[in-house]
Amino acid sequence: MDATKAFFRDKVVLITGASSGIGEELAWQLGQAGASLTLAARGKERLEAVAARIAAAGNPRSVVVECDVTREGDLELAVGEGLRMFGKLDIVIANAGFAVIGSLKNLSTKDYRRQFDTNVFGVLRTIYAALPEIEKTKGNIVIIGSVAGWGAMPGTSLIQ
Repeated sequence: MDATKAFFRDKVVLITGASSGIGEELAWQLGQAGASLTLAARGKERLEAVAARIAAAGNPRSVVVECDVTREGDLELAVGEGLRMFGKLDIVIANAGFAVIGSLKNLSTKDYRRQFDTNVFGVLRTIYAALPEIEKTKGNIVIIGSVAGWGAMPGTSLIQ
């Protein structure tokens, strides 16, 4: 077993935005490494499909939690569900996020506010909800960000 798999084996990990993209792939890879997973996102059906795929590959230790990082209390519920299932939290991965795409003249401040609430305050809500448990286990906090924050591209958002 390589060092990465050994590190994640028997760890309990909460992943936001786990229903697609980077979050889904993280869930798959960490499941293969033997981690117990709390999978959180807005789309419960997609989360259940991710959990089923991981279970079919031999790791049935996943709990699915419908969670919107922009809603107060959702992340506390996600942390609580993981604790009820696994008894601890070793790693939290704040991955939920999205880009506002389109011409500036076709977008509104409401579009940017929704993005900011997800990509900035969603990360903070995730950290604050998980921090007491992460401190207990001396665990890790991971924040996934976009490379788009380093350079603008035509037709993409002001805030990435």
